Amino acid sequence: MSTKKRAAVIYFPGRVDRKKLSAAVDMTVLPLGWEPTLWLPTSEDETGGVQVLRALAQGATRLLIVGGDGTVRECLEALTKTEDYDTRRITVGIVPAGTGNVLARNLRLDLTDLRRSVIRGLTGNRHPIDLGLARVIKDDGTRTELIFSVMGGVGLDAKIFAKTDPRLKKAIGWFAYVEGGLRSLPTLFENLKVQVDNREPRHVKVVSLLIGNAGWLPGNLSLMPDARLDDGRLDVAAIGPRRFWNWIGFWGRVTWGNQLLRLSRVGKQLLEASANVKTIENLSGTKIRVTPDRPVHMQIDGDSIGMIREVEFEVQPRAIVMRL
Repeated sequence: MSTKKRAAVIYFPGRVDRKKLSAAVDMTVLPLGWEPTLWLPTSEDETGGVQVLRALAQGATRLLIVGGDGTVRECLEALTKTEDYDTRRITVGIVPAGTGNVLARNLRLDLTDLRRSVIRGLTGNRHPIDLGLARVIKDDGTRTELIFSVMGGVGLDAKIFAKTDPRLKKAIGWFAYVEGGLRSLPTLFENLKVQVDNREPRHVKVVSLLIGNAGWLPGNLSLMPDARLDDGRLDVAAIGPRRFWNWIGFWGRVTWGNQLLRLSRVGKQLLEASANVKTIENLSGTKIRVTPDRPVHMQIDGDSIGMIREVEFEVQPRAIVMRL
């Protein structure tokens, strides 16, 4: 086997200018004397996982994923589930080209500079991050395990993702979720039993329950302000505003409250002292089991999973090595 490095570019053709991308990759790798670059486009039937396996089979050591959170999730899941994955030898870079690009935002990657993203994704500093594993029991009784890098959720958020028109999402991006939200009305509360690690199970009444590896969303919204990609923990946001004024408080906390007040010790203490657990409550742990009273919608990194009966989330510490 060659000891030279080799890049594999896994890209979503409809989201990127191939000529510009090729130029940026060539300018990065050709002066370094790497093996010829592999180009692996995704399709509706092959959304990233198969491309990862092909890349590894052909000796790729640097994976560059050009796409959104869904493509990234598929690739990371395939990578972590293969016996060929070696964090000492194989690294992952991201060129953001999706709707939300939530992982890229939390990694503080440049969303607009293609050349810079390629350089960082292929030759940047190594940075291990955690992933999450969701063990799901679906409504039909089937079981599955899914890897995620950003967050999973049950309730309204998952219902919105399920209702969002993919064609509209492709046309107008993140704003398509507004239309999906309108089609998800009326808002229904879900009764869930939530157990964090070995603590006593809690019963919560929420609109949505989010379990995250990363806390920041587009628009500088933070539902889990203490979430970190490399802290060996998963964070929980139980969202359940009951009245109109509770929603006002909720939006205040997840916008300017977390952006400004939380930056100072006094501001953080003020936010914690004024917290209303019926509006939003934050928890954290390494394993979170969620059991709803009735089947609920679930999403993973923005992709709808369908209706589920139960799910257990568990952190996978330092499971992947990113280039930043």
